[in-house]
Amino acid sequence: MPNLIERAVNVVSPRKANEMYQKRLARIQMNYGNHGASVRKNFALGWLTRLGDAATDIDSNAAKLRERSRDLDAGGGVSRGATRTLRTNVIGAGMIPKPKINFAYLGMSEEAAQEWESKTLHEFKLWAESTMCDNKRTQNFYKLQQLAFLSMLISGDVLVLLPSVAHQGEPYDIKIRLIEADRLTSPNANGRYSNELLQNGGRIINGVEFNKAGEVVAYHIANEHPGGVHAGDMQTVRVEAYGKYTGLANVLHIADFERPEQTRGIPYVSPAIEHIKQLDRYIGSELAANIVASMLTVFLEQEQDSGSFPLADAVSEEEKVTDDDSKIELAPGAIYKLPAGVKATTVNPMRTNSAYADYVDSLFTTIGTTLEIPKEVLIKKFDSNYSASRAALLEFWKVVLMNRANFIRAFCQPIYEIWLAEAVAKGRIEAPHFFEDYGIRKAYCNCNWIGSSMGVIDPLKEVRASAEKIANGLSTSEREAAELNGSSWAENIVQRKKEMKAMAEITKELGTLEEEL
Repeated sequence: MPNLIERAVNVVSPRKANEMYQKRLARIQMNYGNHGASVRKNFALGWLTRLGDAATDIDSNAAKLRERSRDLDAGGGVSRGATRTLRTNVIGAGMIPKPKINFAYLGMSEEAAQEWESKTLHEFKLWAESTMCDNKRTQNFYKLQQLAFLSMLISGDVLVLLPSVAHQGEPYDIKIRLIEADRLTSPNANGRYSNELLQNGGRIINGVEFNKAGEVVAYHIANEHPGGVHAGDMQTVRVEAYGKYTGLANVLHIADFERPEQTRGIPYVSPAIEHIKQLDRYIGSELAANIVASMLTVFLEQEQDSGSFPLADAVSEEEKVTDDDSKIELAPGAIYKLPAGVKATTVNPMRTNSAYADYVDSLFTTIGTTLEIPKEVLIKKFDSNYSASRAALLEFWKVVLMNRANFIRAFCQPIYEIWLAEAVAKGRIEAPHFFEDYGIRKAYCNCNWIGSSMGVIDPLKEVRASAEKIANGLSTSEREAAELNGSSWAENIVQRKKEMKAMAEITKELGTLEEEL
């Protein structure tokens, strides 16, 4: 855009003003304009780009990415391996809560806090370790963690509804209901991309409703899957994001966003879909070629056409395994007499591809880099030395801990807080002033979550390193126990006390027996 001086000159001499504008523009574009933003250099030829908001670039393509991600996952290979590797390490057997209330803020003694935490954990296990927590009554809380996280990876996002459904004999009514990403759709959109402006100034983008201020206020959920057999009868139900009176979440939207103002998540393998698909095709082609190369092909040559199949008289009636006279069975040590004038010639394709291993290895590296999974972890092949293998595990573990923290904040902790609210409301857990003050409620809801630990390559080295960190005040026994094998230091101490007492009693009894003998 011309500046003030250029506009003034333009009144007198438009050509001079344009020259001034072009020179100034050239100076501005000198840096990136001659490099990454250049449109004239060879590297930019055929490079098609455009600016678009998150809705245009991401949300409008989410459905197609979801289709391809599920197809790659169903076919196995590196795509399925990547999602399962991340699921197994982030969630494992399920993340277990360890209530850790802020007893100082609540004016409680440490002993009273420990007693409260122990009782609360016992109550939570009653609900979480049974199927009463599942709306379908088939999974426990830890299996639902696995399913929700895996669904988010494959589909891009997953919804969690928290209805209250009472069943005879069950102490808690709160249930977890997982909703697949496809059912989050705008009214009349049938799963297709939709960006609808509402009369109140809000919008509905792909089933997520925002108010004029940009806050998420509701989710539109289809009563049937858009791709299901009953999709023709599909209708959407508007579910408010938060309870009108409690302020607690009615819907948890689990997704990994990569841009501001993004509405829907995209599958985990989205940036690597092209490489994964081409790798699958390449491996399939090599497999087919090697199968063909492993077969023995025989051509029969005749000096003249006898009017019958060349093999018709090569095998006796007793030796035939097929009624087709044009075929005989090749068997170890078999000797067949061919008719006069017939000569057998074998063909050996002799196909080898010496570049196969290096090419596939480079693709694994590229895909692993894109998905933040080191190649060694992605293909489960640790053929480097200890230091290199451990470095790969440590880099991957950073990704695991980040994803674990995000999932805890989005899924585990909100569900725990809603369950605790019901437990307090029903009087099964005492928490004075829980509903009266937000700070007090958060103090009661404080909780640590313990997941599976990182695998170790050399256990002895890992234990020695942990001991050194504890001895030098760089870590604690509780943290090292959790990170080394996922155990609880406090529980370990109690168990060790029992074991040492038992060993002392056995040693004493053995000593008494030796004296008697």
